[in-house]
Amino acid sequence: MKYAEKSNWSDTIRKRCLLSAVVLPALLVSSFAVAQTASEDEKVELASVDASVVPQTDEAAAARETSAPTLDVAPPVMDEATKARAEAVTSFAKSSSDKLDAADRAGIAALYEDRGYKSIWMVDGALKPTAKALIAEISQADKIGLAPDDYTLPEAGIGVDLVLPDADVFNAELQMSLAAVRYVRHLASGRLEPLSVSASLDIKPERPDPKSVLADLSIADDPLAKANDYHPKHPAYRALLKELVALDGKKVEKPILIDAGKMLRPGTQDPRIPQLRARLKVDLPKAEPVDTDIASVETPAETPAEIDETLYDEILVAAVKEFQKNNRLTQDGIVGPSTLRMLNGDSNIDRKSQLIVNLERWRWAPKNLGDFHIIANIPEYRVYVKKDGAVTHTTRVVVGKSKHKTVAFSDEMETFVVNPSWGVPQSIIKNEMLPSARSNPGYFSRKGYQVFAKIRGRTRQVDPNRVNWRRVSASQISVRQPPGAQNALGRIKFLFPNKHAIYMHDTPSKSLFQRDARAFSHGCVRIHNPMEFADAILEQQKDWNSTRIKKLVGGREATVKLDKHIPVHLVYFTSILKEDGTIGYVSDVYGHDSKMAKILKL
Repeated sequence: MKYAEKSNWSDTIRKRCLLSAVVLPALLVSSFAVAQTASEDEKVELASVDASVVPQTDEAAAARETSAPTLDVAPPVMDEATKARAEAVTSFAKSSSDKLDAADRAGIAALYEDRGYKSIWMVDGALKPTAKALIAEISQADKIGLAPDDYTLPEAGIGVDLVLPDADVFNAELQMSLAAVRYVRHLASGRLEPLSVSASLDIKPERPDPKSVLADLSIADDPLAKANDYHPKHPAYRALLKELVALDGKKVEKPILIDAGKMLRPGTQDPRIPQLRARLKVDLPKAEPVDTDIASVETPAETPAEIDETLYDEILVAAVKEFQKNNRLTQDGIVGPSTLRMLNGDSNIDRKSQLIVNLERWRWAPKNLGDFHIIANIPEYRVYVKKDGAVTHTTRVVVGKSKHKTVAFSDEMETFVVNPSWGVPQSIIKNEMLPSARSNPGYFSRKGYQVFAKIRGRTRQVDPNRVNWRRVSASQISVRQPPGAQNALGRIKFLFPNKHAIYMHDTPSKSLFQRDARAFSHGCVRIHNPMEFADAILEQQKDWNSTRIKKLVGGREATVKLDKHIPVHLVYFTSILKEDGTIGYVSDVYGHDSKMAKILKL
């Protein structure tokens, strides 16, 4: 019987007494009768004997219902101290500030109820050493990119330097549990809800169950070690964490900015060259001695050559190329708009804040990316195919413009299509195609688009040259681009069905891949070398590779289902783990870093 039903105990006790007085003697008589008649009629059932003996009153029926196979057991009687703790837990569970906090408190309350309200962190009114160790760790949460102010911790000296009443000691116990559970949740899945930052961060962090977390900590010999087990296991996350620790305590240098101006080309002279040297920490070459024609006592035999500080020399060019390589820029040694933007923006970025927001996004990421998976890093403009943690293929990609952001999310690649047609989205018809057709009626024909409209209840293809485009709205038509060399999707597309209608595909616009900043699409991810990419992702498929795909190119549209679905992760990381084990940085193309830093008050 549940504790809440104690008001019915007297009635239940009365019914049980009746059960003892009536039913048990009846059962004895029934057993005797069955034993006597078993030889004559073995089919006599105990139930029928019960029915013939027990008086069929409502009270007796109620008594039989009460005597279910699993009899209710009266709850233990709580002493006053336990009652006070139960009330404290109930009040604690109701004091939530938001949805996640409410879930934490509910899970904590449920565990204490299961434990009979016994302490986890206290013994004899004082904090256990293991609790103090966890308090010390949480107090330094900023070292791992979290905020100590997010956790209200009990005084470590409770029961020693600070003697409190029992009620206050138990409130400190609950306070400790809430801090520990929240800390683990932040470690495992971050502090922010991704969609609260941007609609283009459609990520669903795997939040740990608060009751299970506290249960783990309560039975662990070392709760601090158990809490640290909740850190993400991704190598890139571990590398960023290490980099954050390395940055801690470093002197912050004043940024060196390079003035705007024309492109700096190797061998040219420009008054901004000293700024470029200072920014890249390249010393001015030492002067070389030169011979003189006239030697005298007054004139030395050799005089130093004059050094031109404004000359963009070979040593500085090599330093610029190395900078471009480290920042995924074209390594031509020319300081153009992209390189200049990276040089100046890079120098102004607070690296600590950048690492913290990237750690936060890694905490949002799926715990298991898949033994074989595809990961496209949006601000890096690059896609990787990985097997057992190693990169088996990588290539450049084009991603969405700022106003058509590529959404970060995870899904599974299920099919690929060779010779795809393109069903043009309504937003593109409305905002781009119709304005072009109104100013140039031959637009659709020249581009090779097929136009469809509903006529007398049926969708039919219409001649775009016979349409008065000034009187047509986007909702009245649909547009399709048939397969071909100029199709916007190229020769092949890779599908992982999702609500954002984002997929990966080839493109006829190859020149865009030569640019350093490649945010040009309407949200889909364009692949630089699609056939090589196909070979890499089809490694685990039985019958398909790029050779077989190429044989289909130029024919009819063909859809192929993958034998095994492949996990696909579109991610947003501006601090990245490079192949040589160092940390590289790329531009915050969509501004997610700056917005997250503002929300987290970094």
